[in-house]
Amino acid sequence: MNLILTDLRTEAGKAIATSAAGAVKDSRGLAWEVGQVLQGRVIGRRGTGRFVLELEGREVLARTSFSLSPGDLVSLQVQERRGSLYMVKLLSRDGSTTNDIPGEILARLGLKDTPLHRSLVQKFISHRLPLQQELLGQVKQALALLGSENEEGMEVVLQALKLGVLPRIEAVKLLQEFMLGEKGPGQAGMTRLARFIPLLADLIDGLAGERREEAGLLYRELRTLVASLVLKPEEGQVKVAEQLRNLLSSQLPARDGVAPFRPLPLNGLIEKLDYLLQALQDGTRQTGRDASGELLETGKMIVRQLAGQLIFQWGDNEFQSHLYFTLPLLKNNEVTTWGQLVIKKERGGNSPTDRQNFNISILVDTENLGRLLLEISIWQREVRVEGRVEKEWVGRLINESWPVLQDAFARLGYHLHGYKWQPGIVPRWLVPWEAAAGETGSQIGFLDKRV
Repeated sequence: MNLILTDLRTEAGKAIATSAAGAVKDSRGLAWEVGQVLQGRVIGRRGTGRFVLELEGREVLARTSFSLSPGDLVSLQVQERRGSLYMVKLLSRDGSTTNDIPGEILARLGLKDTPLHRSLVQKFISHRLPLQQELLGQVKQALALLGSENEEGMEVVLQALKLGVLPRIEAVKLLQEFMLGEKGPGQAGMTRLARFIPLLADLIDGLAGERREEAGLLYRELRTLVASLVLKPEEGQVKVAEQLRNLLSSQLPARDGVAPFRPLPLNGLIEKLDYLLQALQDGTRQTGRDASGELLETGKMIVRQLAGQLIFQWGDNEFQSHLYFTLPLLKNNEVTTWGQLVIKKERGGNSPTDRQNFNISILVDTENLGRLLLEISIWQREVRVEGRVEKEWVGRLINESWPVLQDAFARLGYHLHGYKWQPGIVPRWLVPWEAAAGETGSQIGFLDKRV
């Protein structure tokens, strides 16, 4: 059921209807989170199809083609947010409904009221997934196969559901390794690989004959490739732009790299790393160097994490909307600084990327400045940036240097507005986990484009 909700203190006629749900005008205090379930009641009528609702102590104007009666209790779910607009859906209306929304849903689906089922219902609502008995059953079965019915397991399996890789449990396990790895404090994937490659040099030196020559050739190729993917800011904008282009490409699947029944998702980088590890394993068996086992196992874990990232990037459907990239940065010849880049699409749009209209979020972890979060929204070449910093002096430093960045954007034909920042706790990751306690999750913008 569709609704258009507007704060009574604003002009109701400015609300914009959508085909999938209603729009809520965010004005003077409306601050609802995506997935949040709101409950209220109908307190009056204002003409045909127009009603006054009381939600969380606020009176809002509702326009709908459905019949509501004063006194009805309503449950609403916040679907999406676009800047000042909220997309909402009417879950139920009843003159005597209870506050137990999960219990009502389970009863309607004919499922037992258990703690696990309740948690899954809440997760489905927060992830905006259709509450269907079949889908809940698939998720429950995958959790049992993973042996992980905790919060992290649910998040991984729901991402797998969005990507359409259920019930392929091996794909779910790879996705789990990626998501857990990126959640770690030292970063995984590309950043971990950049730190790992130099550790293999001594191992190769200890091999003999043809095995050493073969592994050495593979090692040099991979080392050169990875070196070209690490960002080196001191080399200037032109070279960094090329490095960034190569880096993002290396974290995307090959054209057929994540086929539904391929044992391991591949691209050129993963293939080279996999070949090298196999050559090292064969060579160390001949020399009897058992001490290399832990190092090789670390390499295999990186392979699985990179493969899990390809699964995460795969698919273009109505549920999965993120592209995620790790950004290793070189400082003093070491990868001690890293970043994350997320591009979020809306409803898996199929049109080409529009260089004038897109949204991204960037998280950077530095030694001296702490973590920084930038959320960039570009519409018709108008660029607006909001951000969060751990230290107030960092925000002031960014403001001082902002005019230089505005000039650079102007030369590219974009108008960069002022920088809005606030100090506070910065999230540690942009992979779509639920925000940890005490952290503020990023409000990544929407992009109705194929990236």
